Amino acid sequence: MTIEDKLRNSKPSKALDLRGEACPEPQIEIVKALNQLKSGEVLEVISDEEPLDSSIQSICKSRGFPCISIKRGENEFVVRILKE
Repeated sequence: MTIEDKLRNSKPSKALDLRGEACPEPQIEIVKALNQLKSGEVLEVISDEEPLDSSIQSICKSRGFPCISIKRGENEFVVRILKE
């Protein structure tokens, strides 16, 4: 199973619903949640702020955590992050 498969098919260990939250609060909450997860656990982030998608990618890249966008709606997106 690839990392992408794991992110798409596994149940998240924790979910953050950040819809309606303005920056920088979502980034702070994501980092806090990642710090609480154990290696191998998945964090799911739900947001309605498009710029947050690229911010999440940057946070993950800087920490070496794989992530994927698994859903994109008109006013919503979901990103899953694997803490390694």
